[in-house]
Amino acid sequence: MGGHMGRMAKKSMDYITGQTPENIETCNSVASFRGTPFVLTRSSSQYFDEDGHLAHEFYKETPDRNASGKVKLKRITKGLRKQGEIKLDIPRLNVNFPIIIYEG
Repeated sequence: MGGHMGRMAKKSMDYITGQTPENIETCNSVASFRGTPFVLTRSSSQYFDEDGHLAHEFYKETPDRNASGKVKLKRITKGLRKQGEIKLDIPRLNVNFPIIIYEG
């Protein structure tokens, strides 16, 4: 296992430093990657309600039928719309980018 990881690290360093890789398969995996290695947007996990408020989840107070004066919180799931795509301030690396980056 250690020998295999050492070969993978050497191939990655050869590519990063600009040396010609010994194995043509490594070149093909990098060449076959389509697009940019950076992610510029992400899908939001927050929602807008009817009033335009933004949050991860919304609750509504409803009176408890059994106890007088007490209220329960009921989660709202209808009438919400997703925030959509968010532009990232700092670009992230794509998780599918086929190169190991290591700083020692």
